Amino acid sequence: MATQEFLVIKRGYDFAKWLLQHTGKFPKSSRFSVAVKLENGALDFIELTTVANLRKDKLPLLKQADEILAKLKLLFRLSYEMRFINLISYEHGSKRLNEMGRLLGGWIKKPGAA
Repeated sequence: MATQEFLVIKRGYDFAKWLLQHTGKFPKSSRFSVAVKLENGALDFIELTTVANLRKDKLPLLKQADEILAKLKLLFRLSYEMRFINLISYEHGSKRLNEMGRLLGGWIKKPGAA
């Protein structure tokens, strides 16, 4: 496994672990809507990138992971604006999501991803 690909998966895994510690603190009224969508998105991201790494034709799965990442960013911002997470957590999570996006974008553009 190449370094960049492993780093995307590792960053996604680390983000999912961190996120799961925060979504349990969401208000009960949003725990089964926003929190579940965030959790599932983070888990789907690491599943897709892991499976893509094993496939010869990676591009379709990487593009799906990119779509999920866009949804995660939107839901994460909503969580902050609804005050489910504080500013420090929002800044930390946003940096992780942006890093994951940069790494995934590099993987998508890499020759051999298709």
